[in-house]
Amino acid sequence: MFRYGTITGGVAPTPLKAEWLNMVQEELANFILAYLPELDAEDNTQLLKAIRAFGASYPLKATTLAGYGILDAYTKPETDWLLSKKANNAITLAGYGIGDAYTKLAIDALLAEKQTAIDSLAATKQDKNTAVMAATGWRLDKATGFLEQWGSGSCGPDSVTAAINFPTPFAEVYNCFGNKVTPNSVDSDANSAGALAVSATQYKLFNDTANFSATIHWRAIGKAPGY
Repeated sequence: MFRYGTITGGVAPTPLKAEWLNMVQEELANFILAYLPELDAEDNTQLLKAIRAFGASYPLKATTLAGYGILDAYTKPETDWLLSKKANNAITLAGYGIGDAYTKLAIDALLAEKQTAIDSLAATKQDKNTAVMAATGWRLDKATGFLEQWGSGSCGPDSVTAAINFPTPFAEVYNCFGNKVTPNSVDSDANSAGALAVSATQYKLFNDTANFSATIHWRAIGKAPGY
């Protein structure tokens, strides 16, 4: 549990470290991306939508006969058994004390409606590509989970930048590299500059040029969360 406290009082407060916050964020992002096509920084209901999509991705355990004035329900195995016994006739619910009937046509319509919802969800997951096409952006192949990202930034002479966030988090980075936009004509360090991933969510730019700052284009490829 988190705690309040002060160092002078002898009980230090719970430290909030970036690594822990990143872990929680990645856990939430992984769950959301397992059921939604992409993350949206402007939508604060994504977790709720993902939970609803999770529920919709499993068949109903029972068919509630609310339309017939009762709260009892047939499970799918019971429905299949009844249909096998009376395939083309009405199923009389005498055991529930009513004379109404749940016909094969009505049951087929319910199962077809559920299958349509499942097919729609599957079609969304199989949508080939989603991309943010800009100078800094990313592209996701939803069929495979392959994620590509790119951008540019500046780095001072003979230095390495602080960690920079990728436009969208990876689950795993396969490769991250970069090059200068314009090489310097005079450079004792042979114009060496590039990029490297320091985690699944951040990268750094480096510039070995002794006397010149550099603008570096970078590119990273890897696996998206949820795949």
